[in-house]
Amino acid sequence: MTIRQLPRDVIDRIAAGEVVERPAAVLKELLENALDARARHVDVSIEGGGLRLVRVADDGVGIPADELPAAFASHATSKLVDVDDLMHIVSFGFRGEALCSIGAVSRSSITSATGDDGRGHRLACIAGELGSVEPVAAARGTVVEVRELFFNTPARRQFLGSERTEAARCRETLMAMALVHPDAHLRLSIDGVLRFSSPATEQLAERVVAVHGREFFDGLTALHGRGDACRLEGFLSLPAAARPRARAQQLFVNGRLVKDRQIASAVRLACRDFIPPNLQPSWIVYLTIDPAAVDVNVHPTKSEVRFRSPDDVFRLVHHATRQALLGADLAPRVRAEHLGPSRARGPAPAGGVSGGLDPGHGRAAVPPARRAAAASGPPSTEAWSGGATSAGAAAGPVAGESGPAAATQAPGADRVHERLPHTALRPAARYLQVLDTYLVHDAPEGLVLIDQHALHERVLYARWQRQLAEGRLPCQRLLVPETLALDPALHAAALERRDELLRCGLEIEDFGPDTLVVRSVPAVLRGESLHDLVVALIAPPEAHGGIPSGLDRRLFTLACHAAVKAGDSLAEAEIAELLQQAAELEHDTSCPHGRPTRLVIGRIELERLFKRSGF
Repeated sequence: MTIRQLPRDVIDRIAAGEVVERPAAVLKELLENALDARARHVDVSIEGGGLRLVRVADDGVGIPADELPAAFASHATSKLVDVDDLMHIVSFGFRGEALCSIGAVSRSSITSATGDDGRGHRLACIAGELGSVEPVAAARGTVVEVRELFFNTPARRQFLGSERTEAARCRETLMAMALVHPDAHLRLSIDGVLRFSSPATEQLAERVVAVHGREFFDGLTALHGRGDACRLEGFLSLPAAARPRARAQQLFVNGRLVKDRQIASAVRLACRDFIPPNLQPSWIVYLTIDPAAVDVNVHPTKSEVRFRSPDDVFRLVHHATRQALLGADLAPRVRAEHLGPSRARGPAPAGGVSGGLDPGHGRAAVPPARRAAAASGPPSTEAWSGGATSAGAAAGPVAGESGPAAATQAPGADRVHERLPHTALRPAARYLQVLDTYLVHDAPEGLVLIDQHALHERVLYARWQRQLAEGRLPCQRLLVPETLALDPALHAAALERRDELLRCGLEIEDFGPDTLVVRSVPAVLRGESLHDLVVALIAPPEAHGGIPSGLDRRLFTLACHAAVKAGDSLAEAEIAELLQQAAELEHDTSCPHGRPTRLVIGRIELERLFKRSGF
């Protein structure tokens, strides 16, 4: 076979295939050129999903008439001069391929003026063939029109979505650019109808509201962080606003929208203790980094970057995300309008979070001291009524009672006492257990409802993490070792993980074909099925709030087995001790599953429910 150089038109078509995937890619390149030209007003119009027309008009510096032909030339750019500039790229464009590629697969034109005298020039490009530069009347700035995209490569059109789908992608592209350039007024018209307009603003938060809406913004908390050569700002959704499909997961590096799996992993890892594994957080992260510390020249579409110190960036994002969550009040708020009969009869969403949770009240940072006070409840002059007649209220001990009376109302108390050592109950504190499952107390922000099992799971899991870091969990030797028959796969897995199980307090030995002998068990367990416990510890479920390591999953399995259950009656001293232990944790707002441990019904919502206000 003979080696020959490809013709120019073939080279241009190949380059166009790399850069111009669809109309949204065309719009992205044209928007970046407009913003590089220091535009403050950008009007975008698309028709037919961008296949008939993509038009971008800006008020930037414009292009001189003698440079218009170079705009459509291959590898022609005003952003770079020599190879050293590749290490300090501060503009969006720099490859000099976009307009050449676009012109090769469309009927395009550029109209531009550099002055305010109303005189400009126009140049057309049809399938890569340039026309002549013509004088026209034009305002200062540049207008690029791309018509009949892929008219000469019809096969490419077969891989595109419907006009509505492609128009939606164009809108997403413009709105993403709007998030990182709040100082520019961006407008978008689709088939002659204005679909988006966001005036320039100095406040990034206002632009987030303009792009994603007030309700979405109210479910966010701020992100801040700083490293040696990097600064991080942004927003993160609170756990109550997590959804099966995230509303937004957007990363901007020096103003450039990119994708980076490691950054996404850092956010997800930081959130693993706070949300269930089947839900996703939304986030918008802005990284400002020394241009010499990031390589943007790794993909034709500039959609990926490579960090010089990726581990440092990972740690910065992870730390900032976790600190934002620890500094926020994460208890979901219940809204009165979502407690009506129509909602009450509906199925509960995944993760056990009520559909009436309002994430917007979780934005204020709550210091640990205040969290501790809220968890245990403030003193008060009023008392819970001891004469409650509902089945749920009568099932548990009533705060204010003590001694034998309380003990008789808590038949499971002896077993729970082994797990919850007593401390003195504050005399004025008020606690109530309802349905033998939920704890209720008042706090400055309103009425707090706590899932006793979820909260105790978190307490035990955190305690055992500390003990495991110091060596191993306490164990209790069996006076008479027990033998267990397992299927061959579990038997082999148990022997393979013997050392790991021993650190969790479970001592096992091989006792013949498919049989184990158990010599000690974790000291925290009482009355558990030994077979079920061993099986659970050998192969703990994968989906535990995103907990990745097998040892951590085993700790959580133990916590799940040892924690008080729904239906366990607790004495008021046990309730007080549980809340006190939770208040001393780094965070106690979610169990290791990621489910919330508490909900809050605020004073205002209570007044609305009882029609004391707003009527």
